[in-house]
Amino acid sequence: MLPLSLGRTSTLSAERRETQVPLAWLHPANIAAATSAELRALVTWLAVFVALGVVVALGHVWLRLKVVDLGYRLSATKEVIKKLEQEERALTVDVETLHASGRLEELARTKLGMLRPEKGQEVVLP
Repeated sequence: MLPLSLGRTSTLSAERRETQVPLAWLHPANIAAATSAELRALVTWLAVFVALGVVVALGHVWLRLKVVDLGYRLSATKEVIKKLEQEERALTVDVETLHASGRLEELARTKLGMLRPEKGQEVVLP
């Protein structure tokens, strides 16, 4: 058998083509285009899933930051409430102390020089 370059055709090549025809669908003629289309689709889906993962991760981080921020605000609010309750107790004690009749009488005697009225000094108004 002579090589095909000498101008002779081989009958074996026709037989080979016939045997290769059923397997042609496994390897299309434009294999580069088919492979690049599959690769493009794969990369597109991968990019979509990566983008979705990034969005979910950013959402999770944002929620955690909100929880931490609300925790700090809650702690500060509890501190303010605690201080206001202490101030309320102190002011209640001060009010009760200032309203005590014994203290008022003592203040009237010491600071104002007042004395208890004697009999006959009291006048009842109609």
